[in-house]
Amino acid sequence: MIKYVNAFQTLVIKTIIVLMVVVILSSTLEVGWIILRGLITPPFFFLNVEKVLDIFGLFFLVIIGIELLETIKMIITESTMNVGVIILVGITAIVRKVIIIDLKTTAPLFLMGLGVLVFSLAGAYYLINISGKEFKCELK
Repeated sequence: MIKYVNAFQTLVIKTIIVLMVVVILSSTLEVGWIILRGLITPPFFFLNVEKVLDIFGLFFLVIIGIELLETIKMIITESTMNVGVIILVGITAIVRKVIIIDLKTTAPLFLMGLGVLVFSLAGAYYLINISGKEFKCELK
């Protein structure tokens, strides 16, 4: 029974890898298309602030996708999940949110919560790094 569960788990992980590659590729093409379209429409070679923020958000989405793909590769090759890498993906996602956030319409309580989240993730990552240990979850 365990043999079938492990085979199923491997199949699901490989399927996720293929889907992540498709998503990352299409997202990269979309970022390129948005930049190209923004540069060739009048006024030429200028992007407004909203488009730049959208582009930065899309860049970070691609980076998050690449980090997730790296994590999935680690899961399939080593049967482990590195906690530090997962925290870095979380930090990258929060940085993306901070970059694209509209301060004029965002509630102050949300901003405070975002700040607490940033400090919590950064603190956890710092503690993991200074401990000198590798925190990995075995997936066997």
